[in-house]
Amino acid sequence: MPFWLKIFSKSPFKPMIEHGKVVKDTVETLELAVTEWYKQNYDEMERLCGKVDQLEKEADRLKESIRDSLSHRIMMPVSRNDVLLYLYYQDKIADRAQDVAKWLPLRKNKDLLPEELRRIVLEMAKESIDAVRGVYEAITQLDVVLESGFNEEEIKKEYEIIKKVETVESKIDKYVSYILNYVFQHDDDMKYSEALYILNLSRLLSSISDKAKDSVERIRQMLARS
Repeated sequence: MPFWLKIFSKSPFKPMIEHGKVVKDTVETLELAVTEWYKQNYDEMERLCGKVDQLEKEADRLKESIRDSLSHRIMMPVSRNDVLLYLYYQDKIADRAQDVAKWLPLRKNKDLLPEELRRIVLEMAKESIDAVRGVYEAITQLDVVLESGFNEEEIKKEYEIIKKVETVESKIDKYVSYILNYVFQHDDDMKYSEALYILNLSRLLSSISDKAKDSVERIRQMLARS
């Protein structure tokens, strides 16, 4: 029996946990890269951005391996389609982190953006990793829920984690609105390239929390249908 098939025969979520760990590592590394960007340590930022790219590729490799091994022969306590959709959304978190890592170095050694904006970007990165840590916690807890036979106390813990991720996503939306307002209020002072850079950077960072929210909402659906 293939390795992944053995794991799925025990729990459909243990492979997701392993994939989720790599996704979490990807976003944690991105947070470090943004911190170095904020400090203007561009060489270290580029090294960390390269590591983000490597981790995203590892997440993709695991995703494909899991999808190939999710056989219809395996009896599962939740919908197979829900599991595959969860895997899709969780993997998209790493994809979005890679997008940020590609965009981040484009203005190195250029005129610095206002410190206020750079600080907001750093806060967004920190909140993003909080959201992704919540996703990892949620998929780990879902495995506990399964092993407990859907114990009510364990389900309650799961919903608390889901709500925490949803709260983080709303915080990041406020940061995006702040940056939008800042750019439009200072449109006479900012270069077009500066405005484009910061707006797209904030959009890409916010998409990490968007995909984190999509992931935990899929877990909510799995619980509702169980």
